[in-house]
Amino acid sequence: MSEAQTTDMTDRDAINIANLKKHGAAYGLAVIAGLTLFGAAHTWASSSGWLLATWTGVAAAFAVGMVLSSIFHEWGHYAGAALSGSTIKIADEPSDYYFFLGFNPKANSPRQALWMTWGGLSGSWLLVLGVALLVPMDSWMSAVLLATVAGRAVNASVFEMPIAWRTHQGEDFKTALKERLASPGTVNLPGFVAGLSLLVAVS
Repeated sequence: MSEAQTTDMTDRDAINIANLKKHGAAYGLAVIAGLTLFGAAHTWASSSGWLLATWTGVAAAFAVGMVLSSIFHEWGHYAGAALSGSTIKIADEPSDYYFFLGFNPKANSPRQALWMTWGGLSGSWLLVLGVALLVPMDSWMSAVLLATVAGRAVNASVFEMPIAWRTHQGEDFKTALKERLASPGTVNLPGFVAGLSLLVAVS
């Protein structure tokens, strides 16, 4: 490797680290703010007994579940990519609020693409497990939070597992991803049904 290539790699790593710290701080604050919002809404509804407070708490639980599931999923993708030694780029600013990881399939192996994919799914399902274990299912708000993160994890799995399977079978990851994006099918329906079923079961 030439001196210029080494310098470019060092500069890229430094930029990645700086951007990662920035995103980590922002998303960390978002997680804290979301959990605080959920806790405050839950306490208000539980202590007041107001119907308005209950519906506000339900809306807050849904919104917080959506935010947390997106953050845990995307950071799971990053963790999988980083643990596999992937060549990645951390964006200066996220796109669509949450997407900060740049993963070039041409610069990485199919194994690394699989690690990145399974990392995202692991992040989603670890969040479901965390909510199930740490949040008492004693109210509509708690049930909605669990149902939301579980439904989103199901949707992520329905969308990404076919890509992972095709890559595992030797197909090109980028091609599988493009074709899945072009024709995702009813990807949101399974998560909606699973979340609604879970909501009924635990409420």
